[in-house]
This record gives sequence, C-alpha cells and structure tokens, in this order.
Amino acid sequence: MQRLGRGQALVAPKRWAQKLHHVHQAHEAVSCLTIPLSLGFHQSRSALTRTRSQRRTSGRTFTSSALRTGIPVSESNPRLVPQSPVSRRKFPPPSFPPSFGSNQILPVPQDTDRRLHNILACFDTPVRFAFAYGSGVFSQKEAGPEHSKRPATKDGKKMVDFIMAVTHPQHWHSLNMAQHPKHYSMFSRLLGGLGIGLIQPVGAKIWYNPYITLEDELVKYGVISVDDLCTDLLDWETLYVSGRMHKPVALVTSDARVRLAQQVNLASALRTALLLLPAQFSEVELYTRIASLSYTGDFRMSVPGGENSNKVRNIVLNQRQEFRHLYAGLMRNLGTLSVEEVGQNRYSIHQDDSIATRASYAARLPRCLRQKIQDYYTARPDLDPAFLKLSLSKTLDTVPREPSRIEREETLNQFWRAVVQRKDFDQVLLQMIAKTVKGPAWSQSIKGIYTAGFTRTFRYVAAKIGKYFEGKKEAEGR
Repeated sequence: MQRLGRGQALVAPKRWAQKLHHVHQAHEAVSCLTIPLSLGFHQSRSALTRTRSQRRTSGRTFTSSALRTGIPVSESNPRLVPQSPVSRRKFPPPSFPPSFGSNQILPVPQDTDRRLHNILACFDTPVRFAFAYGSGVFSQKEAGPEHSKRPATKDGKKMVDFIMAVTHPQHWHSLNMAQHPKHYSMFSRLLGGLGIGLIQPVGAKIWYNPYITLEDELVKYGVISVDDLCTDLLDWETLYVSGRMHKPVALVTSDARVRLAQQVNLASALRTALLLLPAQFSEVELYTRIASLSYTGDFRMSVPGGENSNKVRNIVLNQRQEFRHLYAGLMRNLGTLSVEEVGQNRYSIHQDDSIATRASYAARLPRCLRQKIQDYYTARPDLDPAFLKLSLSKTLDTVPREPSRIEREETLNQFWRAVVQRKDFDQVLLQMIAKTVKGPAWSQSIKGIYTAGFTRTFRYVAAKIGKYFEGKKEAEGR
C-alpha cells in the first residue's frame, strides 16, 4: 500500500498514511541488503562489477576498517505502488545485516580520519551522528586549476565543514555554549540556549558556527536534531542537509536510524536523477545531475557572494571514485541500467526509459516532492482523465464507499503513468525541486547573520564573493 497523498485524504487519515509511507521506505531500504555493493564498473554492458573493500561496524559507530556493502530495495517489482509491508497484527522492528549502509563509508586517508576524530573530541556534549565534507576532507590534488580555493589557516590547511546531529539541540547548545562561548555570536550568548532553540528551526533547521579554530584546524560546524535530519533525508522537506548528503561525505560517527534514512535518501537521489536524464548518458552526467539537485533554485549559485558557479562540476570531477562508491551498488540493484566502457575510466550508461519504469521511479519520490507534483497536476484536471480522477477525491465532501486497496493503487498507478508521459514533466520536476530548495536557502542565509555575527558573516561573504568571481573567470577561460 502506497502512502496516500492529499488526493486520497478521504480514504485514509493523513497521519496514518505518512506512517505507512515511512514504514515502506524502511522496509524498502532493508529488504534486499544481502547483495554486495559494486564499487566499480565492468567493461561489458551487463552491470557494475565489484571491487570489494571490507569495513566493520562497532556498536553505533562506523570505523574506518572495511566491510561488505549492502544495497536497498530492487526495482524489479512490476507494481508501481508497492504493497505495505505492515502486518495487521504486529510490525517487528527492522533488523540490519552486518553490511548495511557500508557504501556510505568512504575511504579517507588515515591522517584525515585522525584529524576529524580529534576535532569531534573537542566537544564534551554528546553527538549522535557527525560527518565532514568539502575540500578540507577529500583530497583534490588532481583537480588542477579548476578547483576553487577554500578559506585556509596560515599553514595552508583548508577549512573543514562539519555537520553534527544531536538529540536535543537546545540543551546541546546550552552545554556547548558553556564549554565554547566564543563559538557563538554576542546575540546568541545573550539569549542563551532558549534563544537558539527558537531560532534554529527557522529555514533548514540547522545552526552553523563558522570560522572556529579547533585542534589547530579552521572549522565550520552545523548542528541539527536527529529527528529533523531523518525527516529531511526521508521526505526532502528542505533538501539542505539531505542534498549535501547526496554527495560524498566522511562519516566520523554514525547512528543506525540515520544510516537507514540515508540509504533511502541516496536511492531517492538516484531515481530523481534518472527521471531527468535521457535514455543514454555518461557516468559524469549522472553524478553531475545528482550533485546539482540541492542547488536547483538556490539563489547563491547565481549571485556574487554566493557559490562558485563551477562548484558542482568541481565536486564531480574531483570525487568521481567516491560517487561510484556511493551509487554503484544502487545502480546495479535497480535492474534497469547497463554500463559500457567507452574509454579509459569513461563509461556510458543506458537506462530503461519505458513508461512503467519511469512511473515506478516517480511513485517512489520522497514524500514532499511527490506531494508537490501531485498538487501541481491535480490542480489541472483538464490535462488528463487520471488527473481529474485523483483531483475529485480532494474536492468531494464525502465518498459513497471506501475504495479497496486495489482501486487506490490503480488510481495512483494511472496518475503516475500519465504524469511521466507529459512533455512538461522534466520542467515541473525541476520546478518542484527548486521550490523545495529556494525558501530554506534564503531563510538559512538570513539566519546566518544572527548565528555567526556580523564579523564572521562579513568574512564568510567576502570569501564567497572571491569564489564566485574565480568560478566566473574559470568559465570564461575554458
């Protein structure tokens, strides 16, 4: 049973429908995880071959040793709207195979791993989940002149970007402010943890402290609640942190709940990218599309003081191996892709672009994005009878009888088949992603003036302006 959208609100309560959707996502991410992750590509068109690396998990923390990888659900089920895995009597908690989520553990140099753990050890307040990202983490020695410069310390070390998920942000900030008062702006210190608790939920629900020196490292760290992080990973409410996690990140400490939500997030990013790509495309085009999702609609990509316009290109070209580690197994497990080597370390990918396959992808989009698309097309019932049929259930005050499960599934199946055949579907999908990103990006930028203070904000904006014009100069030079 698919989680019912607003178009089916009269059939089942919204809260129960959302629970069913999340339970299905969890089941989908766990059910087929015994297949090892493929870390490389084979020269044939068949699929992605394995280059195995082994990692272990210890308790709730990932270490940098290896283990076999696992992948989420297969797309081979011909049903567009999957049946609910919920038992009518009791739904047991999901069990994780030892290899679950190990594709998320990207190899980093031992020295870098030690640096990251030393930084995290500076915080006495417990952190449930933490990752680092950016050029301060992943080596970009091969980037050459196309790599944009990052803020650095006097000895040339680049700024390390951290995001930490905690159980109770307000309490965490109160304790952290007592330990590291200089990490917070004057306004933040005056209002204390209570004020931070009121400000943090604005925008992307994350609090950033930039330009902090820890262990002789220049650090920018963000704090978000585990609940808000998992919601964004599953539903794409803001695509702020979840979008960052579409791209390679270095896990410092892990949490089982976040690990599950991240597998769903990666699978969602892959399906969304495939919906926006033609039948044949290159490996770099796939990763570029995935990496660009969270920048769609972000005003910082087009204004001075925002981001380097070549940021997505730089990330993909310099971290191609890391992207393969994240997505190769997911790609193989879809069963709808074939890969052909067309040159040294260059691959062409062919996808099944049939209506049934594309509709299956669309029906499994994250909840918030899927709901926006449903609202868009049901508001235009004259475009297709399937849109009219779904829109009627939103306008009727009562229904003569409760539709059966098969009838509900068939209505949604017809709707998504009609949607993916629309010529404007690609543009509508991009518009809905941009709509998701735009608001939180603006709010988070405005909130940064308060969270970082005027001095750090000015320094941060000045660095961004330099990166913007540097990227523009690079584009003109090519």
